[in-house]
Amino acid sequence: MNRQPQVTEQTRAHLMQAFWELYLEKPIDKITIREITDRAGYNRATFYLHYRDVYDLFEQLENGILTQIGKLVNDRLLTEETLDFSNHMGFIVQLAERFNGFMPRLLASDPSFAARLKAIITPLLDHFIIPAGTLTPDEQDILREFYASGLLSAITAWMSLRERMPIDQFVALIVRTLAPGADSGDAPAQ
Repeated sequence: MNRQPQVTEQTRAHLMQAFWELYLEKPIDKITIREITDRAGYNRATFYLHYRDVYDLFEQLENGILTQIGKLVNDRLLTEETLDFSNHMGFIVQLAERFNGFMPRLLASDPSFAARLKAIITPLLDHFIIPAGTLTPDEQDILREFYASGLLSAITAWMSLRERMPIDQFVALIVRTLAPGADSGDAPAQ
């Protein structure tokens, strides 16, 4: 039985976890490969089997998160006529829990991550929130930025709460704000 793919994924996960622990303590430019490998229990050669440098590891970490969020948006949420938060709550909860420790730090410390995340959620805004045909392109751009920035800030604030409200309450609050009159089950399509 070939366990190499599992071992490789486990090694990568350990290296990423070690990096993440260090990244929570200090800026990326102060993190060394030696610190990562010592913390993860590997040698430098093992690190270089998977990553070019610390920035490559960081980029792969971000890309992994954004790919999963993009998959949820494109494969689940954008295929519907209405944005049904109740139906998609399992996926939203799973992503929120999985990236719980990452998102606030990434959104606060890496403007390119926030910009890339906004690009992923913009189609949701265009499809479900921003009225089609009634606004000029400039007005649509302003509303996109307003909603995307507000949503990301709200997610960051929610994830940073010591006593976090349940996700269904958080989602209901956002839905009531974005689409007054809609319940947490459906936000009207435009």
